Amino acid sequence: MQAGSGKKKSKKEPEPSTWDPAELVRWLETTVFPVYLRPLGRPGMHWCSRWWAHAEAWARFAACHRAWQELVAEPGIGLSVWHRDHLDPMLLQLLGENGPFAACTPRSHTDPTRARHVQPPSYDTEEIPRKEQSRRGR
Repeated sequence: MQAGSGKKKSKKEPEPSTWDPAELVRWLETTVFPVYLRPLGRPGMHWCSRWWAHAEAWARFAACHRAWQELVAEPGIGLSVWHRDHLDPMLLQLLGENGPFAACTPRSHTDPTRARHVQPPSYDTEEIPRKEQSRRGR
């Protein structure tokens, strides 16, 4: 742009992102699962035979895949950053004691929407005071 031309440099609008579950599954089956899954049955690590039945797994794998798409193209330490900042924390969350697969085994699936308690917890029914009410009472 020349000085005084009056034209503003326009930023290119980002392309709307589309999410293809089939592409995500291909990436998982060719890139992640063959390389990164640990031997099953280790203490503290849980895997589900039907991982795709867990909404949290889809969300975390999709986020990790998007980060991989960006960082794999980066020269230098892009993949190292992906491992440190994306894959490792994601696997800890998914496979951990409190992760979405915690009630599952490598050979069986537990529906994540099924209630895990016998009866609902009791709650205090007292109304939460609002700021206006607490000020008037002073």
